[in-house]
Amino acid sequence: MEKKTIAGGAIAGLVLTGAMIGAVSAQTAATETGLTLEQAIEIALLEVPGEALEAELEKEGGVTVYEIEIVQADGQAFEVDIAADTGAVIEVEAEDEDDDDDEDDDD
Repeated sequence: MEKKTIAGGAIAGLVLTGAMIGAVSAQTAATETGLTLEQAIEIALLEVPGEALEAELEKEGGVTVYEIEIVQADGQAFEVDIAADTGAVIEVEAEDEDDDDDEDDDD
């Protein structure tokens, strides 16, 4: 009977330890960027009202940024770049339907 209690206590301790490690990992990720994904989306939506469709954490020119894609009620899409360390809006770019980023449009 004693062994079950001890084993049960050990298992509960491992589960709690795992939960604490998970919490520390999430906190570490937020500390590394200075901003959570949710905070970056909120900032982007203040800049361009609409619905956030996609969000990614990327490095651009050595700077870590959140790229948030937002679509407005009229269908116009925007990409908002947010500095992951400060929350500053780096760029707001309207996405054109025919914009395929081809550099050779002068053919």
